[in-house]
Amino acid sequence: MEEQKTIELKIPIQLFTEINAFSSFVKSDKILREALAIGLYVEKVISLGRAAELAGYNLVDFMKFLNNKGIPVINYTEEDYEMDQQAIEKYKELKKNESSM
Repeated sequence: MEEQKTIELKIPIQLFTEINAFSSFVKSDKILREALAIGLYVEKVISLGRAAELAGYNLVDFMKFLNNKGIPVINYTEEDYEMDQQAIEKYKELKKNESSM
């Protein structure tokens, strides 16, 4: 198991009270690790694999976990789509030129 460290975190009393209320029926450490992993992954601070590890999941289960929360695992942007469309058009043009030779 990876070596672990404890951090001190200052949070508002109200938030502490809410987290503490959870700890009676849920492992608050697990919830906080999941939230931290999600936040760091979404902000692109850590990779998907590292986020899964931080949250205590294997990669596939973490991907399912994110999906259930409505968080995209694959970030395919409109810009990516446009670049793919341009590449397809260039490929079609090359094939067309090859067949006319």
